[in-house]
Amino acid sequence: MNKVVVQTTSAYPQPSEGAAARLLDLVHRTGGLTRAEATARLDLPRSTAGEAVAELVELGLIELGPAARQAAGGGAVRGRPSPLLRPDPAGPVVVVGRLDSSEAELSVAGLGGTAGPRRRIPLPSPGSDPRRALSALAARMRQAVEESGRPCAGAAVGLAGMVRATDGLVHSALHLNWTAVPAAEILAAELPEIPRVDVGKDASFAALAEHRRGAGRGARTLLMLACEHIGIGGAVLQQGVSFTGAGNAVEAGHVVVDPAGPRCPCGMRGCLEVSADGRALLGRTPADPGDPAEVKELFRRAAAGEPGAAERIGAAARCLGRALASLANLFDPDRMVLSGVLGEYLRVAPGRIHEELAASVVARAQDPAVVAGTVAGPVLSGAVEHAFGPLLACPRLLAEPA
Repeated sequence: MNKVVVQTTSAYPQPSEGAAARLLDLVHRTGGLTRAEATARLDLPRSTAGEAVAELVELGLIELGPAARQAAGGGAVRGRPSPLLRPDPAGPVVVVGRLDSSEAELSVAGLGGTAGPRRRIPLPSPGSDPRRALSALAARMRQAVEESGRPCAGAAVGLAGMVRATDGLVHSALHLNWTAVPAAEILAAELPEIPRVDVGKDASFAALAEHRRGAGRGARTLLMLACEHIGIGGAVLQQGVSFTGAGNAVEAGHVVVDPAGPRCPCGMRGCLEVSADGRALLGRTPADPGDPAEVKELFRRAAAGEPGAAERIGAAARCLGRALASLANLFDPDRMVLSGVLGEYLRVAPGRIHEELAASVVARAQDPAVVAGTVAGPVLSGAVEHAFGPLLACPRLLAEPA
């Protein structure tokens, strides 16, 4: 496959104004719809829609399925049958990964966002030798693509830490003990056969997944906070585009919520993540972070009304609410999505969160919705959206010479 050189960025490329790009994005989002439905939703002339369909079929990106009649309001069918447009099952895939302190998770996905089985991969001492860990991950990614038997449009890997949006440099990943690791550069060198390889902040990918396919759909300004177990990440999307600042914006886990609180690995005291992540709830140390199953059990006990568990969860929920109040003042979101462990706080102790959020003058004025994430595996799902971004914006990308 010819290698396509594309500037690395964690900001999701928006579909261009071309009819083929808009149509491909719609088929990808829906997983399939009739040509008549697509023509109406995109407000295209029938001739233009037909040309776009022909172009995407020729490129091997979509296929025409069985024709179906359009349903009228009462459920009856009407008009001439319209062919179904759906992703070509032999079309391109992307390979995506999520990296944490002890293992990686990866998957291969085709257009439509349907991912294959998730593979969990133990990594060799990622904290002591990032190049070795990334090389091992690259080998598994290459194997997964080869097993798919399909062309690969790109790769994306999410991890927790300060990951520079412009080039995938991991400035700091405290839980991996990485500093100044050119992760995207290393992976790209290991995977020269893949046109584009990106590394991004896991929370940014999770936010993208929720915005396109989950609880953040339709939000104008989306604030996302995510926690798998260790650490808390944040991201802001405005009209679907990531706010990256100079490259490392929205380190929400390091918003100070208790100046007299415990020391954070970042060097400050009372950061959100040492007050409300899974390790904090269990009272564990960085060397012994505990088991996520223990956190689930703690939330179960709190929901059942056990006083000790309820008080522990309530105190952490107040810290989360304070962080949301500060972030609301900064970004003025119309929706806040809490994913993973943080979504459990919203289920078990919503009052504590909303009481603290009400301290924000912006939140009182704008009343942003605060909701739990709904996308399963949001980091991998968002990485799929990101990795397909260039192709959705320019469907002829894979056909163009390097």
